[in-house]
Amino acid sequence: MQVDTKSRRGEGRRDQVTKGSEKLPPDARLFAHPRLEICGAIARRAGVSFRLLCDELELSDGNLSAHLRALENESIIAVERTFDGRRRLSQYRLTDAGRDRLRAYVEWVQSFARALEPHVAEAASGRVSVVARLDSER
Repeated sequence: MQVDTKSRRGEGRRDQVTKGSEKLPPDARLFAHPRLEICGAIARRAGVSFRLLCDELELSDGNLSAHLRALENESIIAVERTFDGRRRLSQYRLTDAGRDRLRAYVEWVQSFARALEPHVAEAASGRVSVVARLDSER
């Protein structure tokens, strides 16, 4: 029995997206904005509170909560919930696996930027925009 992998919008194409011969890393969607910002804020200090993340990243409670839940489900972050009287306190930290995955993703982004740099510099020195150059190559 053959399974149609292109039945849902975008499915099947994800494996086709490449940078030269290098595929996008599997965590590219996981670390999309604002989740990359969230992970960065958590990585900078241990035990970041929910309120501090809300204020620093200017996200609504519901939006931040959904992103944190997704990161927790992927074992990128861990949460410690305690109580101060009746008030619930949540402290977030990167897991060891989450730190490794974040580091690998950042290294891939840096590699991608280095590979793109000569093309951007060439376009700037020749006073040709990257968009115009790409249009001319079609």
